Amino acid sequence: MTAPGESAPDGAWQLASSFGQGMDEASVMEATTGAARANLLEAVAKYALHLQQQSATRADLTDGQNSLKSRLDLLSDVSGYGTAVMAYNWDLPHSTWCSIPFDTQLGPMKGVSVTAPRTGVGYLTLKRGGLWRVDAQFAVTGMSIGVTWFWTGGAPGQGVLLPMNTYSPIFPKVMFEVLDANGDLISAQQFDMVADLQLNAQGLGYQNAPRSGAFSKTFVVEDMPDEDDPAAPDHWVHVRMSIRYSPIYTGQLNATTCKVLGGTKYSALAATRWSRDATHINYADEVPDGGDLG
Repeated sequence: MTAPGESAPDGAWQLASSFGQGMDEASVMEATTGAARANLLEAVAKYALHLQQQSATRADLTDGQNSLKSRLDLLSDVSGYGTAVMAYNWDLPHSTWCSIPFDTQLGPMKGVSVTAPRTGVGYLTLKRGGLWRVDAQFAVTGMSIGVTWFWTGGAPGQGVLLPMNTYSPIFPKVMFEVLDANGDLISAQQFDMVADLQLNAQGLGYQNAPRSGAFSKTFVVEDMPDEDDPAAPDHWVHVRMSIRYSPIYTGQLNATTCKVLGGTKYSALAATRWSRDATHINYADEVPDGGDLG
């Protein structure tokens, strides 16, 4: 102990000359728990980063279309078609556009191929001009965890500071991009997914079910040389889909995750050529009056 009026030993903690009477509750909380709280938040943040950077897992690619990859005869009356799926499930970092790797062919293709121009990410490559439509189907899981701290009450120094987690959804955005052979943008379109707030109300931490999205884009590209022409690749068009998600949270962000699910059950990126060489045999100029509905 230190005698009255004497200096305190080096390193001793003092509540001031009034023995803490001038300190408020927030000051006591910070002095007693600040370092521990900072270490805890750092540990949680590092664990969340580990979850996002873990290796991707292989997805299920079981589908009857796989056996038809070489059956181009089935596309004899089709001017252009191709579908790709993701071979893996992928964890995405938040607030960053990530190009989704549709890297595995599903079924036969005509005028389309699965390639990886420049970046190594799976694209659909369109090798013929005309009117094209691209359809994407995918599923994501994810949630955000925010933490708030509350004081259990009592006199300064007698209460306990406790964390409380809140579980909230994530808001993914989807982008279609049509690029030329040099990587320059020809056309782009963005979509927003609707978050299921009811899951949040029921406790998203325990009901983190997949949410599916399906979007399409229709566009026109110029005529191209025949695919056997050595100059043809300089005219091909590449289509990719990207996802960016934002965390929604209360208090301080502790963790947020987003996994995009691959495999034939959850993923597909399909391109269909609607013009050139297609015959609409069921077209009719006039149709009879059907009467009233109801």
